[in-house]
Amino acid sequence: MTTSTAQGRDPASLRRHNLRALLRHLHLRGPTSRVRLGEVTGLTRSAIADLVGELTERGLTTESGSSQPQPSRGRPPLIVSPRDERAYVLAVALDVDTVRIGRVGLGGNVLEEMTTQHEHVPGDPTASLEQLARLLREWAGTADAGPIAVGVAVPGLVRAEDGLVTRAPNLGWRDLGLGERLRDLAGLTAPVVVGNEARLAALAEHRRGAGRDRADLVYVSAGVGVGAGIVAHDQLLTGSTGYAGEVGHMITNPGGRACHCGARGCWETEIGADALLRQVGVVDPPDRQAELEHLFERAERAEAEALEVFRFLCAPVATGLANLVNVFDPKLILLGGLLRPVLRHAERELHDSLDRLRGLPELPVELAPAQLGEQGHLLGAAEAAVSSFLTTFE
Repeated sequence: MTTSTAQGRDPASLRRHNLRALLRHLHLRGPTSRVRLGEVTGLTRSAIADLVGELTERGLTTESGSSQPQPSRGRPPLIVSPRDERAYVLAVALDVDTVRIGRVGLGGNVLEEMTTQHEHVPGDPTASLEQLARLLREWAGTADAGPIAVGVAVPGLVRAEDGLVTRAPNLGWRDLGLGERLRDLAGLTAPVVVGNEARLAALAEHRRGAGRDRADLVYVSAGVGVGAGIVAHDQLLTGSTGYAGEVGHMITNPGGRACHCGARGCWETEIGADALLRQVGVVDPPDRQAELEHLFERAERAEAEALEVFRFLCAPVATGLANLVNVFDPKLILLGGLLRPVLRHAERELHDSLDRLRGLPELPVELAPAQLGEQGHLLGAAEAAVSSFLTTFE
């Protein structure tokens, strides 16, 4: 990441470029010495000192002496760290049943978080907007400074161009300018960025979790719906409109159950939360999450009926995974949400099902649980918010 040799930039834009480069490195790699910052950017010591001085003055970074023993009696190096108590984003992970909100510092540290019930009215976003705006106002008002950006992860189609939630079938939303509405309702001055929950979780796993330092991976998560994020050559694929990764609507059982999207036989009707609960005779439960947690507890106690449910899901799960392997050729597939206990309780059966379906043994793939768990969507929203801040940082 050499910044000092950038061509075709006027001095002001070059300085902004270098400031962003330092912040990006500190965000992704954490506290770093001035010497190391010079090495990774190609900037001189005096340039680093000047840039760090400006970032510190603006409340974004802080400096301290190294706590590491020194090989000589020389002056200990200065360590530059994100000042996360002031340089923070607010991140929101929205699900059908729950809202998770957190304060995440520059550098990726979750400073505080909470989960509450989503005040969701199917088809009408009004109650959700009011609840989210109230939470954002409350959380922004309890800190010494306002957030540098806000990120929201949503279970639905989000247009990359402007963050419009064009369709969130499980919420009953269509063509909702969520970011703009929240910014107005909450009275925020910081940018609000909205993204699909699975794509953002894939971004978080790639930067902070089980996919860190892996250039190619597919992340798949199942809940009420099923979504995915694809990382190829260290880049998150968004497609031409931002909708890439809607694997829950692959047709894996033509003529199967009706899906919220209007089609039949979508993958999420075969492996989502409702499909899982149907196997134990639970249909349209008043508290879906409580029923799922009860099933998970039974599986942990090795109850035969509960374990059989996860074994039953292996065949339809493997059908979708085989398609993803053949299309994207990832070295790693990370399984999140309800797919984590499938891997935990029926790993051998899942691998056997996948091996039977795959026609290209030349494409080896590793299956692994997503590391970040329920925090993945929240951290992904935070990563998107930080990226938005860095893109517009002046």
